[in-house]
Amino acid sequence: MRLTRGTVTMAAAVAMLAGVAWATVRAQGLGPSSSGSLAELTAEVRQLRTVIQEAGRSQTQIQALSISLTAQHSRLTQVSARLDKSEEELQAASAKTAEAAKIVEELQRQLTRTTTTGEERSRAESYVRDGKVDVDRLLAEENRIRQRQTELLAAFRSEEARWLELVAKLDEIIKR
Repeated sequence: MRLTRGTVTMAAAVAMLAGVAWATVRAQGLGPSSSGSLAELTAEVRQLRTVIQEAGRSQTQIQALSISLTAQHSRLTQVSARLDKSEEELQAASAKTAEAAKIVEELQRQLTRTTTTGEERSRAESYVRDGKVDVDRLLAEENRIRQRQTELLAAFRSEEARWLELVAKLDEIIKR
């Protein structure tokens, strides 16, 4: 049998093509041992899908908590500002009450020291009575401010507890 140059070239090309095809199949894992690798790959893809879904849920929860934390922070800030303002009002009211009480006390001392006519004494006693009414009114206002301050303090503690609850939930999600 005589081999021609074309036949030898053709046989070499077919052999080379078969070798390349075999190497490609082995590289892609489609050979005899690929059934185990394919099952492992499928399992890994499923795990990745589960992780991605969980990450998406966590991110959504974190975003929702972030919005809630921002709103809660705003409420805390508002209550804190009102609490600070009530403290300033209380200090001002206490100062007014103390000043009015001091004036009434001074009027009473002057009334006991002076010997004046009945008309002047009556007028001085009227001033003392009016001063006491003012002191009572100022004390009532001071007590009203104290009551509002107590309510604001309770509201602040409630808002603070809610804030801490949201922070704990966020920490829980982050730790997962």
